[in-house]
Amino acid sequence: MPWIRLLRENGYKVYAVVASGAWNDLIEAGGAEYVEWKLSRSGRNPLAELGSVLGLTRILRRIKPDIVQNFHTKPNIYAPMAAKLAGVPVTVSTVTGLGYTFVERSGLGSKLGRRMNLGMYSFSNRLASEVAFQNPDDMDLLKANNGLSSTKGKMIPGGSGVDVSEYKPNTRNSPEALEIRRSLGIAPDVFVALFVGRLQLDKGLVEFVEAARQIKSRRKDIVFVMVGAPDPGNKRSVSEATLAQWKSEGDVVFTGRREDVPNLMAIANTVTAPTFYREGLPRTLLEAAASGLPLIGTDMPGVREAINDGVNGILIRTRDSSALAVAVEELADHPAKAERYGQASLARAINEFDHRRVIGEYLKMYEQLWDQRQAAIIQ
Repeated sequence: MPWIRLLRENGYKVYAVVASGAWNDLIEAGGAEYVEWKLSRSGRNPLAELGSVLGLTRILRRIKPDIVQNFHTKPNIYAPMAAKLAGVPVTVSTVTGLGYTFVERSGLGSKLGRRMNLGMYSFSNRLASEVAFQNPDDMDLLKANNGLSSTKGKMIPGGSGVDVSEYKPNTRNSPEALEIRRSLGIAPDVFVALFVGRLQLDKGLVEFVEAARQIKSRRKDIVFVMVGAPDPGNKRSVSEATLAQWKSEGDVVFTGRREDVPNLMAIANTVTAPTFYREGLPRTLLEAAASGLPLIGTDMPGVREAINDGVNGILIRTRDSSALAVAVEELADHPAKAERYGQASLARAINEFDHRRVIGEYLKMYEQLWDQRQAAIIQ
């Protein structure tokens, strides 16, 4: 947990308030105090949601933090309310992507969902001391639709950052990488296009599988590998039945959930993000850049913050499997270009995406907000 480690190195005592015990060991190993918060990720029962806000309020009153930092949609909406009720001096919300709700779609339900979310963002963002963004598109959308005041909004490039030292650029031919390829049934000289992430359909899974199918029908020197598992609590997760069908067709190598992402990046020739979901800045692309890989992704908010088209990767249209297949073949057939893009990705990871630089920006923001708060009290 680099965030926890670096905050502690800078003199902060850290509490990690999370909605389940899944990260308990990692949090405590990083030196933070783990606090469980009862929060349903997808629940919509008004009484239960109010209970989540009041539960967080009780937690904050007990631990008495000076600063509350929130990530993700529900915490960004609920935590500023709870922090205000608990008397917390400074609250920062980080928008890590606006998600599927804000993807332009027709239909009354979609419009009502966007309007309702905008209303909640508007209310909570007024309570927050500052709202940080990982891409300018999300900030512009909220400001244009009264979801954020003109006096707030801070762009912090680099997403959540990545520990560049954990990744292994230029090690595709190492014994370790070759052994992973062998274990997956992939020959040493085959070009690997990799997808890593939760298996949500709005991350472009259908397009990834269809691109693999198109390429497999005409050549055998390119393999598509998908790393991840279904997300049962998410209604946009791929179903077990669909996943079983894809596996039976044999167009994609499926690894399931893996924890050794740096090792898997080391076997890849490119990493793809065919998403049509509004992400902040996809972590997969940060990890791929730190691995010195050329990137392929859709021209979507967040993705285009990681990919400079024609410099460190290729941007493609959303929901276009043929465009994805063409981009993969472009890199496979032009190794010098792929190498050039990969080196440009690595340079961006070192200079822009490194977690120490990103967290340093947050630390400066915390200090400024704290000083402003103290000055306001003195006045």
